[in-house]
Amino acid sequence: MDKILFLITGILSVSLIMILIRYFGLKKQLRNISSQITLLAEGKTDKVLDISLLDRDLEMLAGEMNRYIERERGIVAESEKQEDYLKDSVANISHDLRTPLTVILGHIQILEKSVMPDDQRERLKVISSKAVRMKELVDSFYDLSVLDSGGDNPDPEKINLSNMIFDYLADFAPALEERKIEPEVKIPEKSVFIETDRGMLERILQNLFTNAVRYSSGILKIELDTIEEGGPDHIRLVISNSVKSGTELDPDLLFERFYTGDRSRHDGSTGLGLAVVRLLTEKLGGSVHAGLKNDLLKIVLVI
Repeated sequence: MDKILFLITGILSVSLIMILIRYFGLKKQLRNISSQITLLAEGKTDKVLDISLLDRDLEMLAGEMNRYIERERGIVAESEKQEDYLKDSVANISHDLRTPLTVILGHIQILEKSVMPDDQRERLKVISSKAVRMKELVDSFYDLSVLDSGGDNPDPEKINLSNMIFDYLADFAPALEERKIEPEVKIPEKSVFIETDRGMLERILQNLFTNAVRYSSGILKIELDTIEEGGPDHIRLVISNSVKSGTELDPDLLFERFYTGDRSRHDGSTGLGLAVVRLLTEKLGGSVHAGLKNDLLKIVLVI
């Protein structure tokens, strides 16, 4: 009887040891699979799951997961292909629209110099403003498509930023006068220079000034100074404009493409101008952010 009991105990002990070995083996393989999935999720590897496992069921599970991963990769690859095609299409269409718009604006400028009745001049004024607005939108779409594709690398040169700002103020003088806005300008007496891409900087300033003038409720402030951030001097340009009291505007979303804020901004705006500003600023190694306090929208550009 004792021998039988001893034999049963021995068999149970061996079985328990085998079960424990099996258990810890499965645990180790599950940890291995979990680790591989984590690396895949974090983008640290592009390898499929290793299915050289001891357990058949785990091998089948890993195989199914690999098939799912491959299917998802195919979907992502197709999506990226379609996105690239869309970007190219937008860039091509925008580029093709630029030429006829330039011609239209040229003929409008010629007509504006000719003699015509007041009612026709008013109609021509409307046509001109809409054509200019359309050109702004086309340029914004083109800029976004080019920047998203990674093209248009900066070509730095030394630029007198003080003069450039005054030039833009002069360009916007008619619009400022029409809206009865007298800008407050604070710029150092000594000219401020910056070494950066002229075309990109001009596009940034154009969009910032356009946004500030178009949506100002009467106040426009421009401040320029230089700052030190542990290295070469940087410039800081602050453009502030008042907004109507109670305006629903989220400064954190202001530079997101297609964000137009409150209803007052649904006047043909696509919400692309400031999105272009952010992309161009980042391409120049700078930063831009906005804040809203006491109905004053402040945009801070650092390059």
